[in-house]
Amino acid sequence: MKSLFYLFMMLFATVNYAQNTGLIVGKVMDNELDNTPLVFANVSLKGNSTEAQTDLTGLFLIENLEAGDYTLVFSFPGYETQEIKVHVDGLQPIELQVSLAASTISLSELVSLASTSKKEDTTFKASNN
Repeated sequence: MKSLFYLFMMLFATVNYAQNTGLIVGKVMDNELDNTPLVFANVSLKGNSTEAQTDLTGLFLIENLEAGDYTLVFSFPGYETQEIKVHVDGLQPIELQVSLAASTISLSELVSLASTSKKEDTTFKASNN
């Protein structure tokens, strides 16, 4: 009887401490290179400090999320940032596949960037009295 009581207490404690946390898993692909994996792309939750990076196969994993609505932000240097809204449920993982396209820069933006970097070098000389 005593061992049955301890068994019941251990099962109750295990179930009591179990958490229903959400999980987002996915793959980030390069739209420009026939959907090859985009290595070390940044995946973050908007308005939150949670971030993940893709691995060598383009896969990412964000875990321990409470159930609710989130906005995922996918970014990579030289590519357009993409935002996707998802609903996380603690019982079933969210699976995503995202393709990022290369960003474009116009010639006028390039000229304005070049002109701001060529400012006159002004030096001030201190006078000794």
